[in-house]
Amino acid sequence: MVAYALLQMMRQSAYSNLVAESRFDTLDSPRDRAFASTLFYGVLERQITLRRIVASYCRKPVDKLDPEVLCALEMGLYQLLFLDSVPERAAVNESVLLTRKLGKQSASGFVNGVLRAFIRDGKPLCPGAEKLSPLERLSAEASAPEELCRLLMEQYGEKTARQFLLDSLEPAPVFVRANTTRVTPEKLRSELEQAGTGVEETVLPACLRLEKPGDVTAYAAFGEGRFHVQDLSSQLCCQALDVRPGMRVLDACSAPGGKTFTLAEQMENQGEVVACDLYPVRVGLIQSGAERLGLSIVHPRVMDASAPDEGIGTFDRVLCDVPCSGLGIIRRKPELKYKPVAEFEGLPGVQYGILTACARLVKPGGVLVYSTCTLNRKENEEVIRRFLGEHPEFEPYAVTKDGGFFRTLLPETDGSDGFFFSAVRRIS
Repeated sequence: MVAYALLQMMRQSAYSNLVAESRFDTLDSPRDRAFASTLFYGVLERQITLRRIVASYCRKPVDKLDPEVLCALEMGLYQLLFLDSVPERAAVNESVLLTRKLGKQSASGFVNGVLRAFIRDGKPLCPGAEKLSPLERLSAEASAPEELCRLLMEQYGEKTARQFLLDSLEPAPVFVRANTTRVTPEKLRSELEQAGTGVEETVLPACLRLEKPGDVTAYAAFGEGRFHVQDLSSQLCCQALDVRPGMRVLDACSAPGGKTFTLAEQMENQGEVVACDLYPVRVGLIQSGAERLGLSIVHPRVMDASAPDEGIGTFDRVLCDVPCSGLGIIRRKPELKYKPVAEFEGLPGVQYGILTACARLVKPGGVLVYSTCTLNRKENEEVIRRFLGEHPEFEPYAVTKDGGFFRTLLPETDGSDGFFFSAVRRIS
């Protein structure tokens, strides 16, 4: 089942989480689902590392191998390197059997030979590392394309780029936001601990980090609307809006609604939060989530944020969490790091269009927050600096203790996803 999911990812441009859900939710055993998920995401995350290893043991170019054979090799190598619970002999034998099941009987000896040679050589993570440049070595060790490594190194320096990319190979933390209209953070923490998960406090009182939470949707507290899942970065972004009860707030790119829900809770369910998305199905997700949480001030609607509806009015606060390259969340969606950097080039123009369109909806004295889940400065600082340069009716609005008007979050320093947000205030 894992092999078919990986082959689907090879052949289609698909989101890993959707492929995993469709393939693994049918497994009856929680243990089997957990193993399948670990192996699936692990192979995706380590794809460049694994393929470099295959290349060092194979005369034929990796891209000339049959996808089924390459898939069996990647799964075997990943188990040998990163899954101590799987004995070496089992990893080899299962990979050989998988090759046959995938219809490549003639390649089973080749798969067996590569894996056994790899074991004899001591299972090197980066064969020939001494011959690689710093860029090539980072790509191999962090399993990231060289052009992505280069982008991050140029924008953040080698040390920060390396740490971020290595952090992206670790399991993503799970954070939840207490629905403070229904429960105190202390009460929710006690309830979650009684349900069997470890709970840690964070820099935000209503934000809790869960240790080994399992399926959070199975908790009674979830079904009864006492929390929703949301990364710390998004909750910090919502805090930057500085909302208060009674305000009128626009979440211009809301779906699936996490930030909308946090804003409504911060407003004590008093006022109005207009939550928009371009697609009706995604607007439905906002509606169902708001109903589960009992947030009556949330008003979902279909709207193109780059061309807001006439008559929608003006707002005290506007959030533009724009579409982006997603580089900050590659530990959650590892397929994003394999996209060519050239695909990002058109995004700043789209983002700037949404930002300028939504800026017209901000009341005098109101605050606009621009955010992304990427670390590409061309989509972040450059967009907001351009906006300020071309819109003198806005001024920077502090989001950091030292008065800075933008903030970049990193796993290493903040414990969150990679994220960016900035705030400006309308002065006329």
